[in-house]
Amino acid sequence: MENAKKKNIFSIFKEPKLIATFIINFVLSFMVFIYEPTVLFTSNSEDFWFAFGMMLKINILLFVIAFLFLSLFSIFIYYIGKKIGKKILFNIYLILLFSGLMILYVQGNYFSSKLPVLNGTPIDWNSFKIESIISIVLVVLAIAISVILYKKKNDIYPKIVSAVSVVIFVLLLTGLIPTIIQNKNVLGNNVKCTSTLKNMNNLSTNKNFLILMIDMVDSKTFDKVLKEENKEDLFKDFTYYPDTLSAYSYTMESIPFLMSGNWYDPNDNYYDYYNESFDNSPLLKRLKDEDYDINIYEPDIQWSSKKCAEVNNMSTSSYKINLLKFAKQEIKYVIFKYFPYPLKRFSKIQTMNFNLVRQNDFKANNSIVYEQLNDIKLQNKNYFQFYHTEGGHFPWDTDKNFNTIKDGTYEDKLKGSLRVVEKYIDRIKKSGQYDNSVIIVMADHGTNTEDIYSDNGRQNPALYIKGINEHHDSMIVSDKKVSHVDFIDSIYNDLLDGKTSEELLKDIGTERTRTHRWYKNFHYDKYYEQTTDGHAWETDKLNFTGTVYERKY
Repeated sequence: MENAKKKNIFSIFKEPKLIATFIINFVLSFMVFIYEPTVLFTSNSEDFWFAFGMMLKINILLFVIAFLFLSLFSIFIYYIGKKIGKKILFNIYLILLFSGLMILYVQGNYFSSKLPVLNGTPIDWNSFKIESIISIVLVVLAIAISVILYKKKNDIYPKIVSAVSVVIFVLLLTGLIPTIIQNKNVLGNNVKCTSTLKNMNNLSTNKNFLILMIDMVDSKTFDKVLKEENKEDLFKDFTYYPDTLSAYSYTMESIPFLMSGNWYDPNDNYYDYYNESFDNSPLLKRLKDEDYDINIYEPDIQWSSKKCAEVNNMSTSSYKINLLKFAKQEIKYVIFKYFPYPLKRFSKIQTMNFNLVRQNDFKANNSIVYEQLNDIKLQNKNYFQFYHTEGGHFPWDTDKNFNTIKDGTYEDKLKGSLRVVEKYIDRIKKSGQYDNSVIIVMADHGTNTEDIYSDNGRQNPALYIKGINEHHDSMIVSDKKVSHVDFIDSIYNDLLDGKTSEELLKDIGTERTRTHRWYKNFHYDKYYEQTTDGHAWETDKLNFTGTVYERKY
């Protein structure tokens, strides 16, 4: 009797319709957790702090879990239909499952070229009306084809859907192999360094060189917020440089440039450029020579050479991965790319933040940074800290108290960022190490406050500097035309030599031509040189020189 029951249980695996669902589930799981993450990684490897090998191990696990879950669900539907005597239930399920595979495959692989850029900018899904109509037509066609096939070819329907699913798998696999071959260098096992929380609340009783970089903070807008919040005394001992021109309009190139002074050539591998910029940074070299305890708190650091181990808070092994958060980041991207347009908004995606999957490491969110800024611990060794925070970056969904809000503004986000800056500086004062600290509060680039979707108008970042033993009755406002070029050329060295902000940039006046390299976001193949003899905030005075740094391969 018991053997008969076992035989009856295993007999379901000979059911053609159930086998068809297993095949579909396998292809779906492969597409979501093997194929798409590999394509995503090779196309956007700068967004990932981990190596491909590590990602693949996790995704194989997620693939197995997804396949088993979907298959068990198929068995459950099969048994329910059999139990209630409604075989049509499982037939409907099979039709919908097959239709879903076709819809996701076609939508994700043939109708994804016009997806919005994921740079944190709020996505206006209502502007994709044509794409939504096409998606709806695709859904109707897929279901109609499935139903017609079922009615016309009911006896061989499981074989048809199984064969089509296998064809889709072969197409995915044959598309994946060239991707892997062409990106062998990207798919290596070199794990980038990650910033741990180590030493983040340390200071020296001797010398401190501190850089607080607040991302995407427009100089004039931040100054306006500073006045509105009556926080001007926060920068009483600083010099404010409103006329600062960034080298680039985006973080990706700005940070390695500020570390090295080297411009990026698109014909070079970006990661080689990044490693070169940090490995041979004149700033880091001098700090090391002068026995500074060097710490870099950068959530998106791309440094992968052995030299990153010389930075005290850097690690390639101390992180732990939150598997659920990892799966969530991938799934919301799959929904964004593969679902029909009317459903894409439910991905709730604006950026892909795989930094969230790390545990026990530095994260740049204003609210998290604010909580992590605690009482200072003192040491004797000179101390350097580079701190990169979220600042005014998208999404603009928090107020000055870090509460989540709808329809937030850039100014709301800056007010929260200002709270971080205030706590950062106040705790230095409280520690008694304010006078022996160089403090630079700066942005990597600004933003266009009139058109947040524009690639123009992002070249005027905030800049405030205080030197050793520097005190004023009130904040000094300089009219000097400052450039990010000046940091490596003079600012860092002069501050390390003990100069105050009033003594910086003596040779720079109000007459100067400065250089900026502009490109459309996510278009890294062409960098256009611009110069200006106007003020940094005067976007209309940035002139294209005709020099284009273009990728040749």
